Amino acid sequence: MESDWYSIKQEITNSLVDSGFRVYVSIVDIYGNIKIIDEQIEPYQDIIKRSIEINQHYLGIGDYAIPLSSKNLMIFKISGKSLVILFANKGNIAQLLSFKKNIKHFAAQIDQLLGDIEVPAKTPEAVTVPEVKLVEKKIVLPTKQILGKEMPLYYPVLNKKLGDKVKATVQEISILHLCDGQHSFSDILELIAQPVDSLFDFLSKQMKNKVINADAYPFLIECPDCDHLHHLFIPKPLHEAARDYFKLLIRAEICKHEYVVFINKKLKLEPQSFRYFTDFQKDKFMKRLEEHYYTILS
Repeated sequence: MESDWYSIKQEITNSLVDSGFRVYVSIVDIYGNIKIIDEQIEPYQDIIKRSIEINQHYLGIGDYAIPLSSKNLMIFKISGKSLVILFANKGNIAQLLSFKKNIKHFAAQIDQLLGDIEVPAKTPEAVTVPEVKLVEKKIVLPTKQILGKEMPLYYPVLNKKLGDKVKATVQEISILHLCDGQHSFSDILELIAQPVDSLFDFLSKQMKNKVINADAYPFLIECPDCDHLHHLFIPKPLHEAARDYFKLLIRAEICKHEYVVFINKKLKLEPQSFRYFTDFQKDKFMKRLEEHYYTILS
């Protein structure tokens, strides 16, 4: 059994080798009971356990928590009964988000090893946050966690049936037929032989003309590190629910950069790169970020 846990831990580590820095791993059950842990994560055990207790019922599968904004420490909920903790001594914390792509793969293996465990059903009672020790320093766990949720995909839907007299090319009609609520923007892009900017412009135009639903905002976002243009449809309800800014953490595998974009109520964009941050600046930035959504562009 111990060798099985070690094999999964090593596989997770190897899957993150493209991050450019060593990633340390721990695997725990839904109650925070450790199944295996790299020694580099051991000083944070109390913080991790308390964070899991606080956020147990608030994190959905695929969501993550960052218990310490000054550390590259992330807790991923990968299933109803297991979590994976990732830690790195350097690099950008956003780079750890690439683990998101493999959550289902590792969840199946880990849950099989865990076997049958009772999943908590009750909302936890209020938890008093204690002081915890870390390498002879006292650290108080923040009561306000930095949480990230995956941004939902945009699924365009026609507002009405296409008539026989529709003015469109054969390819455009093919695209409109795919706007059935079952195909996302990225799905449609894979199914047609057309550049991403052409499809983005066409769908944006059809939204403006009310041919397809307009429950998302089309955004053309320029990567602050390389000027690569990223095409995104951000659901209107998410943007409207934000207090001041809608905050989106973007990991762009297309250009191998990660950054955050702030979108105000007037839909003005403010991209912010991680590239030249010192540790102090990154800590300050992550505190400003607080709750946010994230997306991975591949």
